[in-house]
Amino acid sequence: MLLALLTWADVESYLKQKDSILVPIGSTEQHGPNGLMGTDHIAAEAIAREAGARAGTIVAPTIPFGMSHHHMGFPGTISLSPETLLALMKDIVSSLYRHGFRRFYVVNGHGGNTPTLGASFSSILSDCPLASFKIASWWLLPEITGLAGTLFGGREGHHATPSEVSLTAHLHPDRVREIPGCRVEPVSYPWPVSPERFREIFPDGRMLSDPSLARPEHGKRFLDVAAEAVVKDLAAFADS
Repeated sequence: MLLALLTWADVESYLKQKDSILVPIGSTEQHGPNGLMGTDHIAAEAIAREAGARAGTIVAPTIPFGMSHHHMGFPGTISLSPETLLALMKDIVSSLYRHGFRRFYVVNGHGGNTPTLGASFSSILSDCPLASFKIASWWLLPEITGLAGTLFGGREGHHATPSEVSLTAHLHPDRVREIPGCRVEPVSYPWPVSPERFREIFPDGRMLSDPSLARPEHGKRFLDVAAEAVVKDLAAFADS
């Protein structure tokens, strides 16, 4: 159930039965030589929508921007500041809390969001004391790491990964771009890094990954596995 496609009366009726909502968030940033700029929010939205449909849970509109400062060396990247993301989440949650939502399950598509999301939820609790939160970064779900290991082994990497590129290739097959195999060599680097330093270390945007292994059929599997894992985790969260 998509919040955007419901009426206020639909939401009021829903809240008489349930108080949980799925909130997808990602980013708009470079994803290597063949990954889409919207990879992170496209993936989070697709997984949240599928999980919401299976669980009968409302899905909030997707937040397409996140903490992407280190990718700003690549054209097209849009990054929020920590202060902006914190304020944005506070306003969204406070609005929904006022109407009766209490359990906020965040389907996260970008690792850079996690620290600020945690800080924002701690801040929100002072005004919304009955709220509870769960952040599920889909690529870290055990079911997903297991599948990625089976399909890609040590070539999954950390950014512009074959798993996320596969997922977007499944969702947008007309945008699939095949590339030759990528070299994956260990590299040490400090963290955090500036946008300039990031591009110097990772000139094509990849972080120890081989997105040439991405396939739309793999993406279909990742979507199904991730959605089912979220459904199970959401059920446990709703009962907690």
